[in-house]
Amino acid sequence: MGTKLVLGLWSLLCVVSLASSKAIVSCKDKTTCRNLRIITSNSNEIPSGLAQHRQSAESIDLHGNLMERFFGQDVGTASQLKALNLSYNLLKDDLHAIGNQVQEIDLTYNQLRFVMVPRGVRIFLAMRNKLSRVTFAGTIVEELNLSKNQLDRIPDISRQSKMVTLDLSCNEISEVNFDDLPRSLSYLNLANNRIFQTSGDRILSSLQYLDLSSNILTIVDKSFNSVPNVKEFYLQNNEIVMITTEKTFSSLKSIDLRENDWDCNSLKVFIERNNVRKLPDNPSCKYGSLGTNGLCCIQSSAPYADRVIRYNKRQHEALQNSSMHQQRGPNCANYKPSPCDGDDNKVYEVANAAANDVQSLVAQDKEALQGILNQQRYLLENKQNEKARIENENDQLQTKLNDMIGYIGKLYQDDGFKVPAKPDEQLKQIFTKRDADNKATLEQVIEEERKLQNLQEDIAKIEEELQDLDYRKERLLGDINARNATVVEHEKKIKELQEKIDKRG
Repeated sequence: MGTKLVLGLWSLLCVVSLASSKAIVSCKDKTTCRNLRIITSNSNEIPSGLAQHRQSAESIDLHGNLMERFFGQDVGTASQLKALNLSYNLLKDDLHAIGNQVQEIDLTYNQLRFVMVPRGVRIFLAMRNKLSRVTFAGTIVEELNLSKNQLDRIPDISRQSKMVTLDLSCNEISEVNFDDLPRSLSYLNLANNRIFQTSGDRILSSLQYLDLSSNILTIVDKSFNSVPNVKEFYLQNNEIVMITTEKTFSSLKSIDLRENDWDCNSLKVFIERNNVRKLPDNPSCKYGSLGTNGLCCIQSSAPYADRVIRYNKRQHEALQNSSMHQQRGPNCANYKPSPCDGDDNKVYEVANAAANDVQSLVAQDKEALQGILNQQRYLLENKQNEKARIENENDQLQTKLNDMIGYIGKLYQDDGFKVPAKPDEQLKQIFTKRDADNKATLEQVIEEERKLQNLQEDIAKIEEELQDLDYRKERLLGDINARNATVVEHEKKIKELQEKIDKRG
């Protein structure tokens, strides 16, 4: 990619910036707006772009903006922020003031030389920078990828007790001490470094993947007893002569031993002890010849002495070839790019793609805004209908109010009032007069009730007297009946006596 593309990119970003006067912000998830994509040519615009999403944003994607600076306070208002993508920018300074709530940071393809991993981070990706030093503010990193940097030693990760994945491939590390690695490691990639020596005896029982390919190891010694449970083991493209550890790797599923400087006897013992699937070497061996086990090796009674002689001879040939190469020019047909080489234009390509995304993001935002506008129009129509209904009800209430005022005015006149007054005053005076009238009537009613009560009391007395007379009447009737019975009895006796007299006479 040339200068025209870079200038075109910046021109486009400037046009967008001038047109919008703010960062282009898009929600990847339209409903909740938890995942934001921000495109801007100026990091100062980030806070304003976040304003309406600061309570919902959980991840912010700022990749491909060609930013040269970034401060944590730029996203500090996003209280729920968990993931931050700053890849494919031009950041040169360490991050500052990143909140402890951020758990994942991606700094791939920047220009950083030093970085401190923030306290709350669990996943930290910083591939393809210029890092020579890395420190940690916290102790909870689980995944760390620092490949394709300029580290000459393994960072101090001894306190990272939760680290599972570590990728330090494509750096300038020369030594590995297993004692400095966390016991929790499951994946360790140290390929394409300058490692010539390993040491330590700490048992890393969780380690299952170990890649030491494309280094300058010459021996696999007893320090490898530290990885007893390794399942995938990559040692290809080193200078390994022999394996001196007597450890049997019982969990080993696959191993790559190609392109080394094997001593045939040492290699044979190791392969017999560890019956695993292995990849066959290229028949055109780098050193020696293809053995029965499919790997290139050299038969020698003094493996290291032979290698020293051959190494000196190879250095002499290399100097001669270098001189011839300078005279004849490079042979492009035999050129093979290094897996650690980076593409310096990649950042600009990604930024250009991000700039091209602006149009689609604007179109998406326009579509979303159109939807919001239609919704607002629908709500406005409903509000207008509601307003018309309320106005109609108000008119009806006003008519009733006018009728009520007229009725109160008529009552006011009927009660004999002549002085003009407002309806509420008229009603008050009417109620006052009615209360007075009602009071007089109430007093009359109370008097009549009192008289009625007295009358009821008189009636009650008369009723009591009548009841007494009835009682006396009953008694008299009883006496009369008793006397009548006596009279009858006497008359009966008189009759009997008369009959007796008549018989005697």
